[in-house]
Amino acid sequence: MHTTYRLVDVRPTDPADLRRLSPVVEEAVAQTVVRSGIPALVVRRQDPYMLLGPQDRRLPMLAQAIGWLADQGLPVFFRVGGGSAVLLDEGCLSFAVIRPCRDLTQWRQNFHDLTAGVLRGLSALGVAAHFGQADGAYCPGPFDLVTDAGRKIAGVAQAIRGGFAMVGGMLLVHQDAEHATGLVQDFYRRAGRQVAYRADAVARLDAIVPVDIDRVQDAIITGFGQISRLQASTVTPTEQTLARDLYTLRAAVRALSAGSPPPRGVVHPSSFS
Repeated sequence: MHTTYRLVDVRPTDPADLRRLSPVVEEAVAQTVVRSGIPALVVRRQDPYMLLGPQDRRLPMLAQAIGWLADQGLPVFFRVGGGSAVLLDEGCLSFAVIRPCRDLTQWRQNFHDLTAGVLRGLSALGVAAHFGQADGAYCPGPFDLVTDAGRKIAGVAQAIRGGFAMVGGMLLVHQDAEHATGLVQDFYRRAGRQVAYRADAVARLDAIVPVDIDRVQDAIITGFGQISRLQASTVTPTEQTLARDLYTLRAAVRALSAGSPPPRGVVHPSSFS
């Protein structure tokens, strides 16, 4: 029997405030998952922002680097899952699959179970993908989705905390790899860490098959619908209120000034999102 998942589908036609809150929507939805026991799939678009990993808090010149990003109009957030710095923009499709979980030993199975719909959706589009790490890609991790040629097409990460497991990621649909890779490298250089990433280690989906981001979003939802029952919903007023609080909490500038610690829980690195 298929499990019923709540579907939260955030598109550019949604209200501007919801798009602004996109970086923290899935975390707000996760709290509903814990209370209700009903798992959820969040598929969302976003305005550009930078997402940092837990280890990035220890960068020696982090504040200066965040200030540089802010000067370019990029909000910066700390993630709840593993991974390192990534740029999310209009060329990415973000997803998060959330289910109740308190068993930390389930982390590997969670990766497989909760990305199954993504892999089905990609296959339907004509893209063969599997777990792997693309050498030279920014925010590398063993549960990235890579092509048969070994190029990264999606970053994936997991967090287990507060009674839920969340496996999330970003599909690189038409993101400019040169720009994104250069931005991440410049951020780390300004923050006091030298990295060597290569733009050719990643591949955008629309260079593999003729797709646009709407078609990819539909395909991912259809892929999940083949293995679970999806119940369409919207972000509730309670979740929007929580998301506004989380937006402030996760914002890097406030977190640095407050000296707040990383979120508690177990995180398993791979790139996110």
